[in-house]
Amino acid sequence: MKKFIVFCILVASSSLLFSQNAFERRNQIKFSPMRTINLLNPGFELSFERKFTEIFSTQIAVAYLVDLLRSHDNNRQNYSGYRIMLEQKLFYANATRNNIRAYISLGTGYYSVNMISSAFFMPRGIELGDPLYYDSQYWDMFNLKRTGVIINVKTGVQFLINRVSIDFSFGLGIIIQNVTHTNRLNPEDRMATPRHLNVWYMTEREGRNVRPNFPFTLKIGYSF
Repeated sequence: MKKFIVFCILVASSSLLFSQNAFERRNQIKFSPMRTINLLNPGFELSFERKFTEIFSTQIAVAYLVDLLRSHDNNRQNYSGYRIMLEQKLFYANATRNNIRAYISLGTGYYSVNMISSAFFMPRGIELGDPLYYDSQYWDMFNLKRTGVIINVKTGVQFLINRVSIDFSFGLGIIIQNVTHTNRLNPEDRMATPRHLNVWYMTEREGRNVRPNFPFTLKIGYSF
């Protein structure tokens, strides 16, 4: 993780010395309003994008993860963490007109979240359909740490209105996640499987897993 952060800092600092005459405005600082209402990893996110050539740019996004909208949710308390993303964009050379630029991108990142969570647990070996399935369940509160590596492929459009930039993108990716629980009543028990699709179960179940990711971003910024 330390090596990844150092690499991102080197990319950002070296870009300030690269190709001084490439663009009149090569830099953008952006804010992500959708990050504040993100269901799984909410927080405050800032991005810096540097254009190296007419078709290539690199973007670094750093987020402080905090859940202000659900701060009174007793099931998930003391939510905090960080998220960092490095994204390389390739702009279509023939898709630039009237300050509108289309692009594709490849991004990779890392996040770490700590919080106090709660869920139903049950002894291992009891499966759905067993007469004891529901009677054996109990509610427990515990410490949760969730880390993950993100890999995304996206397509997007960037609008420039004077110095204001609007960046919209969506795509497909994967998250390689690891979840650990501590301070549980019985660490040998497992989280109870919900009857219906439950996003919290998929993201807070203990262990390592790979799940799909569907990035959908909107960034508003200032170009200079």
